[in-house]
Amino acid sequence: MGASYRKNSQAKNYPIGYHLESTNVKDLKLAKEITEKRLKFWWAHYSDLASQRHLVESELKKSIIQNCTGFNFNNWQRAVKYKYSLHPLCTIGSYQFIGGRFNYGNCINGELSHFPALHIAKDKDTALQEHLGQEPIPENSNLTALDLALTSSVSESIVSISGRLDKVFDLTNKNNLNEIVHLISKFKTSKYLSQLARDVQLSKLPLIIRSTNRLLDSLLDPHWRTVPANYDVPSNSQIFGHLCYTAGVEGIVYPSKLTGKHCIAIFPNNFPNTSSYIKLDDELPHDKVPSIINEHNYNLCETSDKEIIS
Repeated sequence: MGASYRKNSQAKNYPIGYHLESTNVKDLKLAKEITEKRLKFWWAHYSDLASQRHLVESELKKSIIQNCTGFNFNNWQRAVKYKYSLHPLCTIGSYQFIGGRFNYGNCINGELSHFPALHIAKDKDTALQEHLGQEPIPENSNLTALDLALTSSVSESIVSISGRLDKVFDLTNKNNLNEIVHLISKFKTSKYLSQLARDVQLSKLPLIIRSTNRLLDSLLDPHWRTVPANYDVPSNSQIFGHLCYTAGVEGIVYPSKLTGKHCIAIFPNNFPNTSSYIKLDDELPHDKVPSIINEHNYNLCETSDKEIIS
């Protein structure tokens, strides 16, 4: 596999082979079997904890609501792909593929319903890095996250947004998580999961979170995409986002792992019966583009620019 060929001076073709990869039917079957077992394990793990969360769901949501505050922001920044730049308050892109840190995408397990979020950041650098940087830079690298963001060939637009949210859960104050940790620290993993873990050659089961610091680290994990992208179940931060979303919270404030500056994941679908709103600060590119989203027109966030203009 992967052979290349060179012509010699005698005009005869002699194959020069470079061994790049080898396998056999037995190994392919084994790899497929392990993959299927791992998918089965992660779904069983998710389902096991989901059933336990369900038993305390009302208490979890009560704790979330009790720790929410109002939040005003002025001239924050939103970076969007160029194709969404005519309607920067659109959230359609947020649930493509696996979704965002705090919302389910449409390519996670079909048993879960996707939901949108609109992301903004305190300043332009943070908005750009969160949009394009994706991963923190290793300590021994001479590059910064902004360097990598600026090298991206993806076209993007950055717009200024202001607004107010009635109910925001603030992850910059870890004490807001104390009651949630108290509830989930009582969870247990079953013997069945332990057996599945051995079958897929895991050295140990994922640990139950029993401290506020562990929960916060999990929610702000820079590698949160690994689980939903590889195992077809949501990450812890996405599960937390879903709890906030279904509790009626309008946003989650969190520190960027790339700059340390504040970011907000906003849930416009929760604007009805609130005074929450977001608005574009600058002149509009077209008179039909919505400049403000509130309880009366929140559904426009899930309307494409083509539908709005037409």
